[in-house]
Amino acid sequence: MNPRILSLVFAPFAFGTSAFVFIGLIDPMAEGLGVGVPLIGQLQMVFAIACGFGGPFLARLLSGIDRKRLLVGVLASMVAMNFASALAPDFATLAGMRFMGGFFAALTIPLATTIGVNMVPEVRRADAIAAVMAGYTLAFLLGMPLGTILGDAFGWRAAFWFAGGVAVLAALLIALVAPRNVKAPQLAGANFKTALSGENPKLMALTMLGFVATFVTVGYIGPVITQTTGLTGAAIGGVQIATGIGSLIGVPVGALFARLAVRKALFILFMLAGLTQVAFALGMHFDFEGLSVPFLIVTMALGSAALFATTTVVQARLAATSGAAVTIAFALNSSMVYFGQGMGATLGGGVIAAIGLSATGVAGAGVAVFALALVFALRVQPATQHSQ
Repeated sequence: MNPRILSLVFAPFAFGTSAFVFIGLIDPMAEGLGVGVPLIGQLQMVFAIACGFGGPFLARLLSGIDRKRLLVGVLASMVAMNFASALAPDFATLAGMRFMGGFFAALTIPLATTIGVNMVPEVRRADAIAAVMAGYTLAFLLGMPLGTILGDAFGWRAAFWFAGGVAVLAALLIALVAPRNVKAPQLAGANFKTALSGENPKLMALTMLGFVATFVTVGYIGPVITQTTGLTGAAIGGVQIATGIGSLIGVPVGALFARLAVRKALFILFMLAGLTQVAFALGMHFDFEGLSVPFLIVTMALGSAALFATTTVVQARLAATSGAAVTIAFALNSSMVYFGQGMGATLGGGVIAAIGLSATGVAGAGVAVFALALVFALRVQPATQHSQ
């Protein structure tokens, strides 16, 4: 792989680790901060909502700044957020740090993706997007499990110190290796109207629904693993690796699916997402005895694969249809990722409080069914090529 593209992988790796490093530690965090489990789950919502509003606003406001320089600055803000989170004395302070950090961190993936697609010919854009997004999968494969293991061994605050260290590494590598003088297009079409033209809003909505359906359960993956398998502590981190394996599979699968008809690709992927949520519900409701761990590992891997493949398909389509507004379109789609995470965590918390943990999978499957209806409503035409 081109070393310049390889350096960009560390940006979404740092972002994903920062976003999800604590979700295997929800129980000890709740105990340490003196709050309930559903409230700790809302930390994901706080971060996601900040990302959702910050991404499009900053993408437009800062469009004239060199992409590399801006990305390094965003990663530096991520370092500050994680270190401050590790030192937070109470839940309110921690939530405030997550909100402020998330507002700027929202630009991480759009910036890295924009740099990546500017480095390759148009026919290889899907591959460049998949390569950059592989860093996000590393967060699930390595960042989340290591954060859980370190948090179990040294206390939950160690997970945030670890996430800050990953962001430091990413900032240094990108500063040294990534290409300079990459700017967002300054053409007449570089605006929100162009980014939201055609079927783009529906595609972005599908991105959001995919993350809502998934994060109803994944936002509380620590308690889900414990209820399904009985495992606790560092063992949760070991099982979390399944999510990373699934995401590694999902990104290249998404690049392949991006060459299919969009509706066909998304129908298959949302069907798989809905089935995995049903499997989560079954695993938490029934005692599968010795099969509980492999059953959950397969479920987590398939759900993650479907989610990341969906994201890659949508990103590739947006790259083909958004022209000069591609960075804004990526930022808006990333906002849907963040809103989806937050809404999923909020829905999951509400379901847990009202019914119980095992009902989260049923709620996630319901969201996936709704997304399938939207897939059928798509009227995707061949992409119009825009000058860059």
